Amino acid sequence: MYELALALSVVCLIGVGLYYASSPLFSIYHPFTFYWLFHGFLFVFRPIVGWVLDFRRIYEIYQFNPSMDDRITVILASNLGFLAFAFFSLRAGNVPMAFRNVAYRAEERRQLAKVLPLVLLVCVPLGLYSLMQRLDAATVGQAVRGMRLDMATGTSVNTSAIGYLTDAQLMLASICALIAWIYRFKLPALLPLAGFVLLRAGTGGRGPFVIALAMTGMLYLYENRLKFPAWRAVLAAAAVLALFSTVGDDRGLGIRQSLGFEQQVRETYQARETKFLEGMDFGNLEFFEYVVYVVPQRSGAYDYFLNNLQLLTEPIPRVFWPEKPIGAPIKMVELFRYGFPIGMTFSLPGLGWYQFGWLGVVIWCGLWGGVLGYVYKRFALGSQSAILVATFTITLSILIVAYRDGSPITFFRTFVFYIFPVILLALLQRANAIPTARELCERAGRKVRFGVPGQALTSSAPDSAASLSGSAPVAETPRERRRRLAGSLLAERG
Repeated sequence: MYELALALSVVCLIGVGLYYASSPLFSIYHPFTFYWLFHGFLFVFRPIVGWVLDFRRIYEIYQFNPSMDDRITVILASNLGFLAFAFFSLRAGNVPMAFRNVAYRAEERRQLAKVLPLVLLVCVPLGLYSLMQRLDAATVGQAVRGMRLDMATGTSVNTSAIGYLTDAQLMLASICALIAWIYRFKLPALLPLAGFVLLRAGTGGRGPFVIALAMTGMLYLYENRLKFPAWRAVLAAAAVLALFSTVGDDRGLGIRQSLGFEQQVRETYQARETKFLEGMDFGNLEFFEYVVYVVPQRSGAYDYFLNNLQLLTEPIPRVFWPEKPIGAPIKMVELFRYGFPIGMTFSLPGLGWYQFGWLGVVIWCGLWGGVLGYVYKRFALGSQSAILVATFTITLSILIVAYRDGSPITFFRTFVFYIFPVILLALLQRANAIPTARELCERAGRKVRFGVPGQALTSSAPDSAASLSGSAPVAETPRERRRRLAGSLLAERG
């Protein structure tokens, strides 16, 4: 039966993928593209590998052994979540991607380059201080100084520092992407990105430098009006995956030694031999199985979406509220009572099950799909100013984190830091009266219409300041074309 469930997953993935690929919505910018890749890798391909190689490591760490019914339930529930996400995201985001204000975006970016140094002046010192603190902590075998693991819940608690400062290094990811984009991806503009990747990998953490590379890649694709990456991007992704794996093997020790932070090899971390893809970095299948193993079979209850109340308590630093609840303020289920699920991430369907079983999977995955599809639609039909482009690409880049964790708390916790430099850049743009691409277009006497597919400016003219003279071609709407032709015929008859 399990083999049949795996086969059903393959058929579902390919069938939905072919339908999506044949539609005009298919592009790297649609949130379903990322979910298709996420689901295909973690809930279709890896389960097949795990079944063939007999993965056991996470079961041993978590001290549980799921039944065959539990394992089949996870495969079916993950596919149900996949279908719910696909339906609602494609329904809410039912417009093809279009690149707008092409002829005027370069001028907006050129003027933003004048105020970008002020953003760097504010964000870079804080980000570098936070990053160096991470490197310093890694040299003594800690993820972050002052963090304490609560053994009752498996949650890391910041007891001696403010989490905002601890995570300020995330701002460097978006800053590096902004520098590369605003300065047109020239080699000097890519050097900060290379430095951040090296230093962040030295801490043993991999997510932020992967997100920084993803942001830069998305901005490059957008700037070149590409809906899909070229084959060379596949090679680049393979290189990033290799770096991801290498950093995970020794928690960045080799990089720290090459940078001079550690002079001798320490034996504080010894990686156990693992099979291909068996590690916890890709363990969402086993994590989901643990949730099904506990909820509601052993817990007797679901969470009923109460874990989202943590959104109200999370922004308050524990330094100012020592008695702040660890995790969600109201807990219906204590997962650590039935095993040792250390480092577990739920995933969207996993958290949906934790909240309300089969119905929770449909509600949670459908809600995320609908909201992200709506955000995509608003962007595709909007003015696509530089600030909106940066915000949208940042959102896309951290979707894998959202899909993997499943919780809006984690998403917003990181999104605040990634987006802060962009917010600061937007404030400086307004304070210095820097016009957006849409305003530049209107000043050039172009009629711009947004919110209707195919009825916005989509000039194919090259990005240059000369475009502001009004010589850039404008895409006519069908109604405007009919009026122009009718006017020409009347003039000829007259």
